[in-house]
Amino acid sequence: MRELHINGYIDDEVWFGDEITPETLHMTLYGEKNEYADDVHIRLNSYGGLCNAAVRMHDDIRAYPGKVTVTVSGTAASAGTVLAMAADRLEMTPGSLWMIHDPSTFAWGNERDLNEAVNLLKACKESILNVYGWRCPRLREDIAAMMTNSTWMDANQALEDGFIDGIAMTGVSAEPTNGTGFRTVDRKEAEAKVQAWIDRRRHRQSSAPPEEKPPTQPESNPPPPPEIPGTPIAQLHHRLGLIMPTGRK
Repeated sequence: MRELHINGYIDDEVWFGDEITPETLHMTLYGEKNEYADDVHIRLNSYGGLCNAAVRMHDDIRAYPGKVTVTVSGTAASAGTVLAMAADRLEMTPGSLWMIHDPSTFAWGNERDLNEAVNLLKACKESILNVYGWRCPRLREDIAAMMTNSTWMDANQALEDGFIDGIAMTGVSAEPTNGTGFRTVDRKEAEAKVQAWIDRRRHRQSSAPPEEKPPTQPESNPPPPPEIPGTPIAQLHHRLGLIMPTGRK
């Protein structure tokens, strides 16, 4: 079984060198000439990113002919959880974290424009709920409330709520931080890295010349109210990818 590592923010392009893109994942998973079809074990650590990119990666994993096991080793937050849901078997190490929350975007315009942006975000959230519902047995409205509340979970809670299939008893540390013998993610550090993505994304959209600004799409990391103009609502249509998962039995 091949061992792959996905570690970084999820994006359509590489801007800072620590992003994972759909193209990178496809090349790693399938090979340069789509020559791979063996079983794969993916170790995942991601603090979120763009919904559209996460959807593309989710669908690529779902379409892979071999069995895919994903082990969250560190953090799966935001868009990272959408990608993780594609696994045939999804696990977390005991000290890892799982976080889900509502998508968000930047937009400006008149009342009609802003109402349309709200409707797009609602559609994106419903699509993410479709993905979570493929594995998680909880009621849809319960999961939606958890997203609204930006819910952080440890491995035990994620297993109890049905987001993952099991806990991987690997990753023993020589210097355990929680008395169990397993590395434990510092939640404050994880939250800071999620916030770093929010700040980075806002700065990238606000500082680039208009002709160079990438179109905005809903993000899984909700920012505070922006202090700068956002992206015209018309551009949202080009990048909003609604998640339409196809279940693999």
